[in-house]
Amino acid sequence: MYEEDRELEEILEKMAKRLAQQSTEESRKTRIEEPVKYITSYRVFRETICKSPVVVAIFTSPTCPACRVYKPIFYRYAAEASKKLRGRVVFAEVDVFYAPEAAYEAGVMATPTTVIFKDCRPVDGFTGIADEETLHSIILEHLGE
Repeated sequence: MYEEDRELEEILEKMAKRLAQQSTEESRKTRIEEPVKYITSYRVFRETICKSPVVVAIFTSPTCPACRVYKPIFYRYAAEASKKLRGRVVFAEVDVFYAPEAAYEAGVMATPTTVIFKDCRPVDGFTGIADEETLHSIILEHLGE
């Protein structure tokens, strides 16, 4: 019985790694020329949140079903808002699979989580899915509009 459990565990682990890799590869293909910066390292995360006055970041993981629902909403909103807000806000997606330190620092306990950073520090955020209108109102609060 023990041998069977170990074999099953190995199979599940291989499947999870393959699924994570496929999901990441698919996501990278759709990110070309999009207004959301895809972050896979703690160093790039720190540079991004400290060089921009306001950063809206979603923390995602490759195997998260809710992330797959929320990312198109976030990316669509970022495309529209980038034009309207003209560089006053940077949009980012932080992949917690590759940058777990960033998630830890931001206090992320589940994905998807949206965090707004201002002057290098998290100032607001929520876990779960939001619509474009909600995102817009939260961001405007932090821009003083």
